[in-house]
Amino acid sequence: MALSGDLKDFGLLQLLTLVQVTRKSGALTLQRPGESATIYFENGQMTRVTPPESRSDGLAALLYRAGRIDQEQYDLISSQAPPSEQAVALLLEDQAKLSREQIVEFVREKGLSDLYSLLTWPEGNFRFDVDASPAEENILAPTDLGPVLEKGRGYLEEWQLLTSYIPSLERPLRLLSEPRQPMKEICIGLDEWRMIASLAGNVHLKEVATRLGLDEFGVRQVAYRLIKSGLADVAEPEFTPPPPKDVREIKEAEEARPGALARLFGFK
Repeated sequence: MALSGDLKDFGLLQLLTLVQVTRKSGALTLQRPGESATIYFENGQMTRVTPPESRSDGLAALLYRAGRIDQEQYDLISSQAPPSEQAVALLLEDQAKLSREQIVEFVREKGLSDLYSLLTWPEGNFRFDVDASPAEENILAPTDLGPVLEKGRGYLEEWQLLTSYIPSLERPLRLLSEPRQPMKEICIGLDEWRMIASLAGNVHLKEVATRLGLDEFGVRQVAYRLIKSGLADVAEPEFTPPPPKDVREIKEAEEARPGALARLFGFK
């Protein structure tokens, strides 16, 4: 049985709440033009997140980029070209001395990062396939949805703040000739410096995000810190996108509507 709808009518947080309340198993696929992602569940727990293809890399590559394995280990594992994620995990245990628990925890962290990014999709379609399962070769990381939902609300609150300062990534971030507040010394972090170095040529923030390997949330976080420090400003966007839903309304809807959603979808 498959259930489908529009993310404008039922947001991802509401759908996750529904899965938690009904303790369903299956696959929730989100789609928007050019992208799709799938979240897998078993008995109300999230077990796996498959991100959009543009953000999908192999396990060894992800661990290397995160600094969990070094170049030599990555090259050695990659050269053996194991056929599945489970096989890569065995090589990581043997050659990189990572425990199975460390690998599963990394998969969980990556899945949560991908999930929170999906919360920012303002529109698109969803489809829930009851009892669908991920591929056998995938590593699963069962995760309770309670803490995920709570952190997701905070994530949306921060997203609302960031988009109020930076509504569109199709505009450049401009360094100011003088800081807004008088200061003798300026201290910035590595992420801010990397962004400043990427601003040459009056490029749009979307291009900066690509250069730095950041998603829409991450690039806005760094740009916001530069704006709040008085060092930069962003040009007015060519258009103003509709404001995100009020987080309080989302929370109230989550608390009030799981039963109604369950009855609508025929969940028992």
